[in-house]
Amino acid sequence: MSKADDIKRNSTKIWLAGLGAYSMVDEQGNEAFEELVSKGQTFERINHTKEIEVAPDSRLDELKVRANQTMDRIERAFDMRVSSTLGRLGISRKSDLDMLNDKIDRLAAALDKITEELQKNDN
Repeated sequence: MSKADDIKRNSTKIWLAGLGAYSMVDEQGNEAFEELVSKGQTFERINHTKEIEVAPDSRLDELKVRANQTMDRIERAFDMRVSSTLGRLGISRKSDLDMLNDKIDRLAAALDKITEELQKNDN
C-alpha cells in the first residue's frame, strides 16, 4: 500500500495530529511549532514518490488543501493569542515594544550615570 493510500486512510488521525500539534505549540511555544514544520518538511521530502508526482490523486490534493487551510487557521489563532497576551501587557504593536525598549535603554543609561556620579562623590 502506498503512502498516499495510508494518508487517505488515516485522514482523521492526521487531522487529530494537527490539532495535537496546535496544542503542543500552545503549551511549548514557537520552538515546538518550528520543530514540527521541520520534521514535516523532512518527512515530505523523504516520502515524496514519483507515483504521486505522475498521477496526483484528487483526494490527496484535497487533503493538502485542507491541511494548508488548517495551518492557516492555527497560525491566525496563534497570532491572536500572542497579540492578546501582548495587549494584556499593554503592548499592542511593534512600535509599542520598540518604545518600551527605548525607555529601558534610557533608564539604564541614567542609572549608569547616577552610579558613576555616586562613585565619584564617594572618592
